[in-house]
Amino acid sequence: MIVETVTYIVAAGAGLDTGSESITYIAGWGEDGALEQVHAAAQRVDEIARQIEAALDPDDPGEVAAANAEPA
Repeated sequence: MIVETVTYIVAAGAGLDTGSESITYIAGWGEDGALEQVHAAAQRVDEIARQIEAALDPDDPGEVAAANAEPA
């Protein structure tokens, strides 16, 4: 679930539309009581996606520093 969600976020940030493939899969994780797992994974997904996006845009050193910062 984490890999698919990170892929969706990074691809969308790069202007690629993967929604038709990803959204149904990701949304399915909220069924059958797995919603707590989705919430628990959300912070990690955000951290990974930010690190990848920062690596894809090395011209913005502030973004790289923010992506590597410890979560609050």
